Amino acid sequence: MSDAIQFLTVAFLVAIVLTGIHAYLGIHVLSRNVVFVDLALAQISALGATVAFMLGHLPQSAAAYGYALAFTLAGAVLLSLSRHWSGRITQEAVIGVIYVVSAAAAFLLIDKAPQGAEHIKQLLVGSILTATVDDLIRLAALYAVIAAFHWLFRKRFLLLTLDPARAKAQGLNVSWWDFLFYASFGVVVTSSVAIAGVLLVFSFLIIPAAIGMIYSDRIARKLYIGWTAGVLASAAGLGASYAWDLPTGATMVCAFGVMLALAGLARPLLTARGAERRGAMRQARHLLINGILISSALSGAWLALNPRADQPLLEALEAAQPAIRDYFLSPTERDIYASAANVESKIGGESSRIGQLERESRWQGSELTDDEVRRLASYVQSFQEMQKGEQFVQREIRNRARERQRWAIGVPLLLISLGLLLVTLK
Repeated sequence: MSDAIQFLTVAFLVAIVLTGIHAYLGIHVLSRNVVFVDLALAQISALGATVAFMLGHLPQSAAAYGYALAFTLAGAVLLSLSRHWSGRITQEAVIGVIYVVSAAAAFLLIDKAPQGAEHIKQLLVGSILTATVDDLIRLAALYAVIAAFHWLFRKRFLLLTLDPARAKAQGLNVSWWDFLFYASFGVVVTSSVAIAGVLLVFSFLIIPAAIGMIYSDRIARKLYIGWTAGVLASAAGLGASYAWDLPTGATMVCAFGVMLALAGLARPLLTARGAERRGAMRQARHLLINGILISSALSGAWLALNPRADQPLLEALEAAQPAIRDYFLSPTERDIYASAANVESKIGGESSRIGQLERESRWQGSELTDDEVRRLASYVQSFQEMQKGEQFVQREIRNRARERQRWAIGVPLLLISLGLLLVTLK
């Protein structure tokens, strides 16, 4: 546990910094109804970084950052002017066009480049896990300056976001202040994308702010709720990524999505009072029961129709109670299955150990030689092939059980679930 905390500390602190600035900007974005402006600016930033990459600059170099920022500021100019085109086309349409053109241009540039696919992957999901203390200090200092700028002019920015007609009536230069907003926003996005990638930055921007807006109408409360949700989602994503050896950026994005779903489901139970709350709980209980019955009916029908296909519900039950599967196997089949599962577990453990050695070497700063990297890759590939062989054996034995379960479990499960569902719907 202590190794995990030490390994994830810097990444978690970076996530807290990203949550702090993006949740605030996200409230502006959602209030302006320009949800995808972050994706557009992030994609423009990625296009600038791609141009720098094609010109021979390293991805994390100052030149790459300069190109990304220059492109982003150009996008900020377009976005600040797009408000005045809204009489004929919506601002969201302009944002969508900016995004798709930037994405297409980046793909055109990178199509023939060596390691182009790896560059695109880096831009999309980032590498927050490899962030250093220097990255953390630099981001914190930069975002503190931008936060101070927004605090100093908060009344103008909030007025422009919440009531643009009133801002214009008061003589505020809408285009200029829009440009300042999008320019500062662009600096944040450019810096964040370099660390976390396009998808995770979008999650930091939109999801905590959306959760805050679900629960409150006041700016301060929206921020506090959004910050709390963002920190919890970041911790959950980083922890899951470390525990199950998953890609960090993608795992964190999914954790943010789960956090939003949970917040939406919990709102009626947390905000309602008295009879309204009891009604919400009854409705939630009813939906849960119906969802379980529908899932059971579909699972039973799927098992009866195609027993050799994946059976998620049955596999989950068998993972908790292997006797459900073993009952439909002969003693010889049970022994073969157990032996294959044991060998697979040992191979998986050895493969994970080798992968952990490689990650620790990168974390501790001791780079592996090319020969060591190739040797480790060869070992991992061999172990994976062996694992696949043992998994094939388990799958074949399990399929024999499925053929016998289709009538003993599938059909009765379908009929019972449908009968109970009809009762609950009356």
